[in-house]
Amino acid sequence: MTTISKSITISAPMSKVWEKISDTGRISDLIGFLASSQQSGDIRVCTLEGGGELTEKIVSVDHDLKRVAYAITSSPLNMDFHVASMQLEEDHGKTRLDWVVDLLPADARDHMEPMLDGACVDMAKTLAA
Repeated sequence: MTTISKSITISAPMSKVWEKISDTGRISDLIGFLASSQQSGDIRVCTLEGGGELTEKIVSVDHDLKRVAYAITSSPLNMDFHVASMQLEEDHGKTRLDWVVDLLPADARDHMEPMLDGACVDMAKTLAA
């Protein structure tokens, strides 16, 4: 297993960022490589810009911890296991988002890390808007 950890600082108060992150069905509004996202109950389906779908289970939306956890249960990205969390912390009037992803097989990191890097750039903008 491999772990990818990303942190970004968002130029917005935590309450505003949490409002967007906790609305898990609208993740495609925040990340550019997602063409769309739909959620029914705790199952979210994200369509990738280049085609293909990710099926995800929303594990937790914890309003006290300001943390969302999810697992990808089906994808075209050759992963046997993917579980992740996004957690917010106040950072001098701004918000720090920590995104931790655990993956199998370990070489899935080679294609996932660039996707996460791009998503972080996108979220730094979309979450501040």
